[in-house]
Amino acid sequence: MIRALRDTARALVGMRVAAVVIAGSIAIGVGANTIVFSWMQSVVFRPIDGVRDASAFLLVEPMTDRGVYQGTSWLEYRDVREQVRSVRDLIASRMAPLYVGQPGEVARANGQLVSGNFFTALGLRPAVGRLLQPEDAAAPGREPVVVISYDYWQTHFDGDPAVAGRRLRINGQPLAIAGVAPEGFHGTVMQLRFDMWLPATMAPVLFRGSRELDDREERGYSLIGRLAPEATRASAQRELDEVMRELARLYPRANGATTAQVLPFWQAPRGPQRMLAASLGVLQAIMLLVLLAVCGNAATLLLARASTRQREFGIRLALGAPRWRIAGLLLRDSLALAVIGAAAGVLLAIWSAGALTGAAPFRVRGIPISLQATVDASALVFAAILALAGGLIAGVVPAIQIVRANPRLLLANASSHAPGRGRVRRVLVGVEAALAAAVLVAAGLFLRDFADARTADPGFQQEGVLLAEYDLTGRRDDVDAARIFAAEVLRRLRQDPSIAGAAMATSVPLDIHGLPIRSFTVEGRARSDAAPDHALVNTVTTGYFALMGIPFASGRDFADLEDASASPEVIVNEEFVRRFLGGLEPLQRRVTIGGRSAAIVGVVRNSVNDAFGEPPLPVIYRSFRDSPPLFAEIHARPRAGAASSIAPAIRRIVSGIDPEVTVFEVRTLREHIDMNLIFQRVPARMFAVLGPLLLLLAAAGIHAAVSYTVSSNVSEIGVRLALGATPARVSVEVLGAALEVVCAGALAGWVAAFVAALNLKGAIPDALVLIAAPALLVAVAALAAWLPARRAASLDPATVLSDTCQC
Repeated sequence: MIRALRDTARALVGMRVAAVVIAGSIAIGVGANTIVFSWMQSVVFRPIDGVRDASAFLLVEPMTDRGVYQGTSWLEYRDVREQVRSVRDLIASRMAPLYVGQPGEVARANGQLVSGNFFTALGLRPAVGRLLQPEDAAAPGREPVVVISYDYWQTHFDGDPAVAGRRLRINGQPLAIAGVAPEGFHGTVMQLRFDMWLPATMAPVLFRGSRELDDREERGYSLIGRLAPEATRASAQRELDEVMRELARLYPRANGATTAQVLPFWQAPRGPQRMLAASLGVLQAIMLLVLLAVCGNAATLLLARASTRQREFGIRLALGAPRWRIAGLLLRDSLALAVIGAAAGVLLAIWSAGALTGAAPFRVRGIPISLQATVDASALVFAAILALAGGLIAGVVPAIQIVRANPRLLLANASSHAPGRGRVRRVLVGVEAALAAAVLVAAGLFLRDFADARTADPGFQQEGVLLAEYDLTGRRDDVDAARIFAAEVLRRLRQDPSIAGAAMATSVPLDIHGLPIRSFTVEGRARSDAAPDHALVNTVTTGYFALMGIPFASGRDFADLEDASASPEVIVNEEFVRRFLGGLEPLQRRVTIGGRSAAIVGVVRNSVNDAFGEPPLPVIYRSFRDSPPLFAEIHARPRAGAASSIAPAIRRIVSGIDPEVTVFEVRTLREHIDMNLIFQRVPARMFAVLGPLLLLLAAAGIHAAVSYTVSSNVSEIGVRLALGATPARVSVEVLGAALEVVCAGALAGWVAAFVAALNLKGAIPDALVLIAAPALLVAVAALAAWLPARRAASLDPATVLSDTCQC
């Protein structure tokens, strides 16, 4: 073994340049695949941090008849939990912004309202104290307790072991800390980190005016559970279908057009996981293509290197060495390079994961998102498997070619004339070109989609708007107080000399969790099943559309906040009119939503709401005056040259009205929109690095193959030059032979990439990318082949023929 290692080290030193290129390229391929595999693990195998067998959990997702996933109501959760026996340990949870601290010292925390069986169903044990029990959520407001996260315990209580029993003032209410969640558990929304968990039955106490415990149309909960013993997803789906049909019969208004699906956790249709899971599979497939391209490049280089050792192998074979031992020497070298490359690839994965996701942690509405890849034992096993496969793929072709050769030809230095040898090199180069073309097209499409999303017109003005959130929960008890507060904030903002315009809304477009969905009925539209329709809903103030640059198609804006004489109003978008009213006149037609009827006073143009590239969705804009919420997003546009002073002005104005109200999540609209693109930005960054590297690797492989072809045909080239062939003709023929193979491979890869992109996108991909990617590959290949072609044309015929005769 020691001798074998020594011989391998000597062989690698003898091919230093090729060894560095091969090991480095394998490191890139293994590192990129390991990063993506680590992300896939967090989505598929570990969707809930800190929970064993988390991949066994399934989602129960209600869906409208138009395919919109709308969440679950608390009452619907209780019905499903009691009647669907195929799913056990069904738990409910929803995100809730919380405000912790005494008046004037309030800090925001990220919480989840959960069912009483939340922690027991997840199989968690407390780090300190106790966790929530079913009796804690048995009745509204029965147990004013809270469980804090391990991280929150460390940062806010210095890890005090006596924290259980201490009180926190949350949303103005004193709650006792029941205990601390185990270390590593962050909540049940994939990639998001929460600070605390409270019984869902505390909602009416913590959120004044909340009707979520007794209103079936208040949908905001997510449901997860495990299959019961002997149950399958199919049996659970059948049972769920029956339950949903019965609920539709009993409650046609809330459930008339609602079905539900049982889905694996990684197929979650809402939240950040729907964006992440949608692209990871494609990204992993592309990264495997990158690795295959790397292996093809390594095989080309190893074949060229093996050909320089043909006399050595010929002597070994002539002296009786078994052919399998010769093959073992080559495979040993390729596996050694693969192991070195894999080790470097794992280090590259560990180092570059943070660079790909960004140094600063992502936050959505104040909630941290964890996108860091963890290279654990399973990732190391994955990297080892890739290294083994890569080493075998790279080494098996030159091994087969050498051991099949005739020893006399090897000793005579005539290996280039061995049957099939040149054909194998051409096939390797063609395969490498095909894989490179496919990956470059995919990389170009990713980068172009990201760039298009950054520059696309969403239907509103993205620049020059500052967002700031406030929440009156626990400080205002009624809607009149909330309306008065909002009106005073807007009045002072619009009077401030640094602010050109101000408005408020409950939701911001392109939020990673999307706009809420509500059921409604509209005058003039009848359904045969008497079920309500569904639309996205946002609640906005007067001036919102002008500030956001969303033009009116017809009608007018809302009445002012302080206008008590106006009747209830709503504004809808063009897609709402097209989908639900057809050719009917929309203005003054009445819409009933949440039991309240309002007249349509305006129609605005369509704009992007949930994600770039989405089809137009119907939206109802409710008047802030008619339904004043306790929380809102302030939208303010600064005057020219006053951008730096607008944030302090907002804080000063809000605190001047009520010192206990804190402004949170101050950011620009552009920064908010960029959060919607984080799952496109990460692969875009990866491809921005891998694309040029792959071109360099392809160029190295093509250069090596053409160089070897030239060196093995020196005599033939010399004879042709002596017989009158011009150097230019020799260069053109060598270059043409190489480009013929490259173009054939690039065409095959281009066709495969085009078909795959057509199926995924459902439309013809970007023409510029489809043309530029293969053209760039062919240009780089031409340069790589031209260098040895020029060297062939510069040969001296006399010297070549003299050397040949001496041999």
